[in-house]
Amino acid sequence: MAQMTVGALGWNRFAGVSRPVAVVVLSLLALLMVWGATGGVGRDYVAVAKPTSAQFDGLVGDHALYARIAQRVDAGESYYAAAAAEHRVGDYPLRPFVAVRLPTLAYIVATLGEQKAMIFLLAVGGTAILGWYRRLRTESTLPRYAAVGALFVAANLTQLAAREWLFIHEVAAGILLALALALYRPARPWWTMAIVAAALAIRETVLPVAMLFGTFALIDRDWRAAAGWLAIGLCFAAGLAAHIAALAAVTTPVDAASQGWNGQGGWIAYLSFIQASSLLRFFTGWVGALLVPLALLGWAAWRARLGLVVLLIQFGYAALLMLFARPANFYWAMLVTPTLFIGLAFAPAALTALVRSLARPKRAIPASAI
Repeated sequence: MAQMTVGALGWNRFAGVSRPVAVVVLSLLALLMVWGATGGVGRDYVAVAKPTSAQFDGLVGDHALYARIAQRVDAGESYYAAAAAEHRVGDYPLRPFVAVRLPTLAYIVATLGEQKAMIFLLAVGGTAILGWYRRLRTESTLPRYAAVGALFVAANLTQLAAREWLFIHEVAAGILLALALALYRPARPWWTMAIVAAALAIRETVLPVAMLFGTFALIDRDWRAAAGWLAIGLCFAAGLAAHIAALAAVTTPVDAASQGWNGQGGWIAYLSFIQASSLLRFFTGWVGALLVPLALLGWAAWRARLGLVVLLIQFGYAALLMLFARPANFYWAMLVTPTLFIGLAFAPAALTALVRSLARPKRAIPASAI
């Protein structure tokens, strides 16, 4: 029998599933919603900057730290000397090396200036929105209304209009990831490859995405693409080694060490981080408790390579946030919030298909079979 294509099967993975599968999926969805709605999603799980935190030019906390470092780099100072000095002044850890951000964003802001850097990020964000609109509009297997997902991208890039988020590395990296995913096509991965490499140069926590793309290239036996992802990995390793060496030259054993990343806040912390890092910050916690599981369900419904890639990225970073992120690390979620809520465009059809499967009458057992 010839293998059925995605088009023949339909885009909705939940269309026609068996009743037991529908029961399991809907039960899990209800459990996550109830858990979130009753679990106290909100600021108790998020540590925002306090008035006593480091301050600079109207900015507070991490925003002030990274803005001050960028200013010192703009003045001609070495990034690592500036970073070490500012971390010490603000009582921020310098050890281990992951406690200090890669220098890329500081150099971008120092080179372009704040205003031009903001315009640049806004341009990248606008391109990502248009990229998702075009992708969702032109996918032949998707319904026409799927293009509304681009509005959810736009709604969750509103932080680009606020100056303080210019200095948070996850914002820039998250915008680039959103664009890279919109452009991803297995047969032509080069634009995605270049953009993911740029995001990786800004924030090393993008590495799992590059590894995922490389894994799919191996599965597809696309050796050119696999070699490209390997080259990116090797360049990243070299850059990270240089970062570690440069940081070691300006730190001492008495410098503050990080308390570690062992938040273990679970599902409620994850929802709280998503709320604080997205448009949901303007709503009460129970709204996110309902919408986030629906968005994940929507992504699970899209039977396509891109749908699977985004779903795995969302699940992977959800696990990282639940297990490792501390309340002060809530903005890690900005790596995935630009694309998470696109799944809401697919959620109504997914729910409809599951309810239909649940309501489908059982097949009668023929008397001859008894």
